[in-house]
Amino acid sequence: MAEESSTQVRPTATIKSIVKAAVIEQSEKAAALAKDAEAKKQEVGVKVVEVKNIAAKKAEDVKDAAVKKVETAKKDTEKKAEKAKKTVAKTAKKVEKAADKKVKEVKKEAAKTAKKVTKDTTKKAAAAKKTVAKKAETAKKDVKKVEKTVAKKAEATKKTVEKKAAVAKKTVEKKATVAKKTVAKKAETAKKTVAKKASVAAKTVAKKVADVKAANEPKVKLVLQYRDYDVEQSVLLKNAKASLGKKYDELKKLDLYVKPEEGRVYYVADEQLGSFDL
Repeated sequence: MAEESSTQVRPTATIKSIVKAAVIEQSEKAAALAKDAEAKKQEVGVKVVEVKNIAAKKAEDVKDAAVKKVETAKKDTEKKAEKAKKTVAKTAKKVEKAADKKVKEVKKEAAKTAKKVTKDTTKKAAAAKKTVAKKAETAKKDVKKVEKTVAKKAEATKKTVEKKAAVAKKTVEKKATVAKKTVAKKAETAKKTVAKKASVAAKTVAKKVADVKAANEPKVKLVLQYRDYDVEQSVLLKNAKASLGKKYDELKKLDLYVKPEEGRVYYVADEQLGSFDL
């Protein structure tokens, strides 16, 4: 019985030994594999770091190249902008100089024309004024002659008959009335003559101004400059409108005569005469 028991234990011990040996072998293999895996992991980590370093260096190089390129482009742009700025300034200066020259020429021509027109108008107005004064003086002399004759006749008649003196007085008064009417009529005729001449002068002035305006294609602003006066055409029209009031809107024709030496502006508005301060 003892022998049988011993025989049964031996196979069990052998199996355990085999299993243990197999476990140890497997453990050693696992340890070896783990060691190889760790070595490979460290090798891969080193390569990853190297790749990162290379990538970082390339990125830095690309960044530096891009910055350098941007700086170069910026400098080129600044140079071009500065050059363009100088060119524009130079061109603007030339244009401004040409414009100033043109403006001076136009002002000079306008002043010359205005001076000539004013001179002609003043001369014609003075001549018309002298004519009116001469005719008025002649009319006064005629009246004095008539009055003198009447007085002489009245004196003679008074000495002759008092009654006839009364009749003569009535005759004298009648003749005086006729003489006054004659003077008034002559004065009215002289006034119409002045208005007519003024109208002709105004037409002449308007024609000359129109000719000057047509000769200069650019828009010209007429400014009267005389001593302390510096008056534009628009101001003259505004003052004329203020002087005429509501009649201004119904006008068909308006002629202005500027006399800076008198500080006055005379006008003929549809045959109506008037004036206002310059």
